Amino acid sequence: MLSTLLLEYGENTGYGIGGIIMLVILGLLYFIPALIAKGTRKGESVFWLNLLLGWTFLGWVGALVWALMKDAPPVVIKQTVQAPPVVPSNSVADELDKLRKLRDAGELTNEEFLQQKSRLLRGLA
Repeated sequence: MLSTLLLEYGENTGYGIGGIIMLVILGLLYFIPALIAKGTRKGESVFWLNLLLGWTFLGWVGALVWALMKDAPPVVIKQTVQAPPVVPSNSVADELDKLRKLRDAGELTNEEFLQQKSRLLRGLA
């Protein structure tokens, strides 16, 4: 069936099967840049350039040159995050001891000492 269609096409146009073969060969030649770039990171872009601007000689040559260029290695950005400096935290017992010393030195009243003590102890719960 396909062969009869091709033969009828050849009889109607005067080109025959040779014209169809020539059309296929020219189509493959037209898409050489896209075929070369296939499977690379730029393959799809080269295909679209070849398809849309390949009909101009400059567009076809540009697509061919782009397809033949080596892919640049991907850029890898490494970020290092420094851990925040470790601040030694005083234990509740140390804080209570400081408050007791301040009270004994007379810098805190007994009422202030008890307020601060209860604040520290509530932080534990």
